[in-house]
Amino acid sequence: MGRISFFPLEVLGFFFVFFFGALLHMVYGWSEGNAIVGLISPVNESIWEHLKTLFVAGLILLAVELFFCKEVPVPALIVGKTLGIYVMYATILGGFYFYTLFIHHNLIVGILLMALAVALGQIISYNVVSKLNVSRAAEWIPLVILIFLGAAFVLFRFIPARWEPFRDSIAGGYGTN
Repeated sequence: MGRISFFPLEVLGFFFVFFFGALLHMVYGWSEGNAIVGLISPVNESIWEHLKTLFVAGLILLAVELFFCKEVPVPALIVGKTLGIYVMYATILGGFYFYTLFIHHNLIVGILLMALAVALGQIISYNVVSKLNVSRAAEWIPLVILIFLGAAFVLFRFIPARWEPFRDSIAGGYGTN
């Protein structure tokens, strides 16, 4: 397999995470409520379920970069991608709850917020990977964090918490109910 330089892949990664994440938003409906599809795609209009799209797209991008970017140390890539995903989450959560203080949920603002979140996540990821010297032992902490986050998406898919980020902003319920 050929090698791809890390920087161009990070730039392409922005478009992949943004557009694949947007596509994942629709997949559960297209699958007519398939429970397996609901593990990787939002099952309702809650902010928590929408974070799942960034997680899945971010993990796929991590796998692609691990495979193609041989010049990038694996520990740095895992740390960078994990931090990038969390920056995306913080941007989405903070931005969503901030802008909805002033205006009702707006699709255009939501799309722009997602683009900003993905861009910031990719910038953080690139800077961490290219500038931080990460030891092999240090990669386990973010790896465990990613595993716990993935497990949380699975758990809360079937047993949704009754907290505001889990509430469907349209139907008002939790989970698929």
